[in-house]
Amino acid sequence: MVFLESFYGPLLLAHLFVTFVLIGSMTHSLLIVVGYLRGKFGRQKLEWFYVRVSLWAYTIVYVIGALIYPAYRVHIRYRYFDPELPWATGLFEVKEHWGAVGLAMFFVYYFLRRSFQPAEEKDKLFLYVPLCLLLNVIVWYKIVIGCYLTVLKGSW
Repeated sequence: MVFLESFYGPLLLAHLFVTFVLIGSMTHSLLIVVGYLRGKFGRQKLEWFYVRVSLWAYTIVYVIGALIYPAYRVHIRYRYFDPELPWATGLFEVKEHWGAVGLAMFFVYYFLRRSFQPAEEKDKLFLYVPLCLLLNVIVWYKIVIGCYLTVLKGSW
């Protein structure tokens, strides 16, 4: 018996649901942040809300992923990916490494946004905008790769 093996299905669905919240909040946040570059600062409160939602969603997705990892490792990776599709294992590992980097970056992103008002402190946008873009790239990459790997073999 593997840790939380009997809860793999419900945890995987929760992982997916919270991922939808994450991708929505991150993408909407990016659209508002791009507006900052054009001098449009009317949606700062909404963007700050999206930042908070994104941080919580990313953290929850990360924790749920850690909870389902033991069952995934034994039933899918060990039995299917490692012997038959070793490149899929590598793809998963790269995804997870970017996930860990993204988690650390999310806290920087959150505390940076918390510490300034974009309309008044435009000089901080040179760091904030690329950070938001990079986090979106990481989140989208993780989701696309995660969906692809799930299509290959999502459950046992």
